[in-house]
Amino acid sequence: MKVVLILTVGTTADPILKAIEEARQESPADRVTVVLLYGRPLEGQKVPTPFDVAYAAKQKAHELGVDVRLMEMDDPEDIDRALEVCRQALQGQAADADRVIVNFTGGTKVMSAAVVHAALTEPLSGELILDYTGGEVRDEYGKVIREAMRVKRTAQTATAEFLRQVKEHLRGSRYRDAYALSRRLPDSGRAGFVRRAVETLYLWDEFNYEEAVHVIQRSAEQARALTDDEHWGWLAQTIRRLLEPGQQMKGFLQKVLRPAQQGGGIPAPEAIRPMAFFIADALENCGRRIQEGRLTDSVLRAYRAVEMAVQGRLLRAGVNPWKPQWSALGENVFQAYLTQLGTRQPPRELALTTGLKLLEAMGQVHLDEASQEHLWDVQRTRNHSYLEHGFDRVEGDTAEQIRQYAIELCECIWGEPLEETRARVRHA
Repeated sequence: MKVVLILTVGTTADPILKAIEEARQESPADRVTVVLLYGRPLEGQKVPTPFDVAYAAKQKAHELGVDVRLMEMDDPEDIDRALEVCRQALQGQAADADRVIVNFTGGTKVMSAAVVHAALTEPLSGELILDYTGGEVRDEYGKVIREAMRVKRTAQTATAEFLRQVKEHLRGSRYRDAYALSRRLPDSGRAGFVRRAVETLYLWDEFNYEEAVHVIQRSAEQARALTDDEHWGWLAQTIRRLLEPGQQMKGFLQKVLRPAQQGGGIPAPEAIRPMAFFIADALENCGRRIQEGRLTDSVLRAYRAVEMAVQGRLLRAGVNPWKPQWSALGENVFQAYLTQLGTRQPPRELALTTGLKLLEAMGQVHLDEASQEHLWDVQRTRNHSYLEHGFDRVEGDTAEQIRQYAIELCECIWGEPLEETRARVRHA
């Protein structure tokens, strides 16, 4: 484990030497780096100066076999300059450390405030420990005597706070917020995995399955290692579970759906089975929008799930929804379909209503009276919403009811239960 110990240096060596000794006891010498932040001596400052103390600490660290870096603050009373130097130390020496120990005992109050603020706001990939070397027994000058010194520790990081907020956003299906915040996480360690996992879910949630699969493949090994992690095991398990359906969906998009949209041929019915993942995921996406509070968006996704069920069932029946070959239907089916539509010319493409009527004319699907009523409710709610043709606000109870109707309709139209498929693409 790589450890970086950053210390602010004042005019007393003992607290610094104590902190170095403790860091050396906890880790091998070749895995410890000490960074000494000292201020340029103030006018009239008595010896030993901060530089003298830093030099003595450097000698002691070398005796222990520990690497030491010195960094000077040209004005230890200037908070902006102090922050700049502290951030340079953290970014340059501690960025890839497994543990960063910041001891703020020595130096001016400005230096201590600066190094603590910088440490808490810098997105470190490793664990952060804030150290203060203090004690109750002091000499006549008010300084803690060496024998009574003890190290007081607390741990908190900007990374930990970012992770906490990311987890809250994920639990509420607020993927856009989670993704924006995750960009501030480091790209290594557990935080790096969370960063990539959030990107995966964000891309998936935006229906960008191909890019999502690409990111999952980059994270697969780390996801396997974190499966039992106390805090992020659930996310690692989700990422691992999404890989297999994601790969099927990616292949189906590239080999079947996009070629079909361009007028390509339709494969055998068994090759259409991955379409179930798209239908199931639209339903799951609908549920996430309800959880997020985007109720109108949830209704649009419910509608789209039903439409995809229609398109998938047409593909299984050998009909291309985007480039239908009417002559292949047979004259009886074709005339029955035109009669149902009440028109002399068939549509150029098949969407929800036109596709469902063709499935009924072909004898593939039959909706009973209750299902037909549910379909009308889905269509009406979608059509009258702000994002389509009307001005109705979608309420929570309505959105959940539409989701349930969409689940029933999708299973009826697709012709198979979808609960197991939905579970395979679920994000929790």
